[in-house]
Amino acid sequence: MPEDIRLAKGEDLDALEDIVNNHIGSDETHVTAGDKQNWNGKADVAMLETEGYLKKKVVGVLPSMSVGFGFSDGVSKFNAINRCTVSVAEESDGNKYQKIVTGSNAANMYAFAYLDFSKYTANAKELIIEFDTKINTDRWYIGLSDLTQRPGESSRGSYDSTGVVFSQGTKDGKYYYINSDLTWKDNFFNCWVHSRIEVNYESKTVSYCITNNNESAKLSGEIDFYDKSASKVTGLEIYSYVNSVEMGIDNISITSKSGNESDDERTVYIVAEDGDIAEYIYIDGKPFCIGRSDIFNTIKDLLERVEKLENN
Repeated sequence: MPEDIRLAKGEDLDALEDIVNNHIGSDETHVTAGDKQNWNGKADVAMLETEGYLKKKVVGVLPSMSVGFGFSDGVSKFNAINRCTVSVAEESDGNKYQKIVTGSNAANMYAFAYLDFSKYTANAKELIIEFDTKINTDRWYIGLSDLTQRPGESSRGSYDSTGVVFSQGTKDGKYYYINSDLTWKDNFFNCWVHSRIEVNYESKTVSYCITNNNESAKLSGEIDFYDKSASKVTGLEIYSYVNSVEMGIDNISITSKSGNESDDERTVYIVAEDGDIAEYIYIDGKPFCIGRSDIFNTIKDLLERVEKLENN
C-alpha cells in the first residue's frame, strides 16, 4: 500500500466523482466500455488508490465479514464430536459435498458434528447464512447455535435446545420442523434443500426461507430464537439419534454485520487482528486484507532492546 494515500475530504470525493461521471460520458479518456457499463456512477477502488483518494479509518471491528465453505478441495470442514464420521463425498456430476454418517451405536446416545465459524461472527449484530442440505426420512436436527453450550444435556431421543438460535429438520422422519414447530411439509427429504437464514441479535428473531426449488415446498417466515437466552451464533451443528444414517451439506456462505457502519469501498479499514495491524478494503461487499504489520511485536522488541541497553 503506497504511503502517500491521504485522507480525502467529502468535497474531494464529490469532485472526483463528478470527474468520473464526465469521463463516462466522454470518449477521450482511459475509461473502457466495460468500466462505463459497470461503474454505476462511483469511483472504483483501483482508480481511487491511484489518484490517492482512499480514506483510512481505524475501527474496532470490520463493518462486515464474509466467508464461504466448499468441499471441492476434498477437505472436511466439520468436526465429528460424538458417534459419527465426516468425509467428503462426490455425486455423479462431480460435485463434492460434506457427508456425515452416524455411528452404528448413535441411538444409544446421539451423533453430533459441527462447523465452527466463530471467527467470522464475533461482535456481529446481524448474520446471514446460506447452505444446502440433503436428508432422508430419518431424524436430523440442523442448527445454528452457540457451540460453547452445545450439545447441552441432549440424550437419546431428547434434543436439548440450550444455546440453539434456530433449528430445522425432522424429529419424526415424516414432517419438517422449524425449531419445535411442525410445518406439515413432507417434501424436503431425499433432495437438496436450500436455506437462507437471517439472524438479528438485537430483536432476537430469525427470518428464514427454505426451499427445494418448488414453490409449493417453500417455507418462509420469522421466528423467535429457539433458546431465547442465546446471545450469539458461533457454528452450524448436525444432530441425530438414528444408527448408520447419512446426510449431506454443501455451499455454505456466511456474512456477518457489526452494524456500526457501511462497508465503503473507498475506505481502507485498519483493525487490530491476531496481534497485528491489518488493513482491509471491500470489493463487491467482501473484505480483502491488503496489508498486515506486526507493529506490536516490533515495539515490544524495541522496548526490550532499550531496557537491555539501559541495564548494561
